[in-house]
Amino acid sequence: MGQADFSPIADTTRRAEIVALLRRAILTGQLEPGQKLNELRIAEQMRVSRAPLREAMRELVQEGILTSIPYAGTFVIDVAAKDIDDAYSLNKVLDEFAIELTWPLRDQRFFDELDRRHEAVKQATRDLDTTRQIETALQLHGLIYEWADNSVLLETWQRLTSRLQMYFALHQRARNEPVPAADVHETYVRLLKGADMHAAQRHAREHIDLDFEELLTYARSLESKGAGADRAGLPRKRPGEA
Repeated sequence: MGQADFSPIADTTRRAEIVALLRRAILTGQLEPGQKLNELRIAEQMRVSRAPLREAMRELVQEGILTSIPYAGTFVIDVAAKDIDDAYSLNKVLDEFAIELTWPLRDQRFFDELDRRHEAVKQATRDLDTTRQIETALQLHGLIYEWADNSVLLETWQRLTSRLQMYFALHQRARNEPVPAADVHETYVRLLKGADMHAAQRHAREHIDLDFEELLTYARSLESKGAGADRAGLPRKRPGEA
């Protein structure tokens, strides 16, 4: 069982920093799928009271990467292959629709922002920063949702992104790499700038499918070790707590 050690943080941005630290611990594997969070221990390490910690944990519950079980505590969500399959399947449908809506609305501002976000992904990749690479990659993919001028679509994407963050992180752990070995967005960006909408949509689907079976195999291995989802809806017992 991994143990996450947290450094003290300043009072000024307590909740935001707590959220960021917890998210990073989850995405880097310090807090593992299904692991229970020990509020007292984390609060002592961060040198904060339990009130802002609980607020931060509630925010991550709302994002979908923590789950709160009455009378049991708060846990990192378990990872099940079916959940990953469901999320990726939905992602493919949403991407195709978002590209269709965005296509006639593209302008130079869109292309400039696309390049800016792409450069942020490449910089995080060069820095071998797992959390930032995942965050910037999702921001890059999120541009088509922001540009599509459909509030329901954007809200759906925003609800999906937290789970995708966790799944992307698991994917990197499955490959035993902090970040992808090379930039995988060059073609995606080029096609979004191009004239063939269907080619862009087709590539978006293929991009989501990239090494997807490898991720599913890894998720199934976690399930087989008792770290996957308990289909009855309760977290499995673990030898330690975060």
